[in-house]
Amino acid sequence: MVVDFYCAEKRLAVEIDGGIHDRKFGMDAYRTKILGMLGIKVLRIRNEELEDPAKVKEKVLRACGITQLPDP
Repeated sequence: MVVDFYCAEKRLAVEIDGGIHDRKFGMDAYRTKILGMLGIKVLRIRNEELEDPAKVKEKVLRACGITQLPDP
């Protein structure tokens, strides 16, 4: 099973989903279930979301349990 990005520290898999995933929903759900059984959270990001990198960053940080970045 291959995911697009994986962070071992946070046990977080990030999947970038394009149009093909609309037709493979059952397979994606199965993969998410298997990864969940292994203690890995799956974050799905649609291609369209990539148009706003700030929102994607916020979504990834939230998935990692980070609600606020420390001041530099």
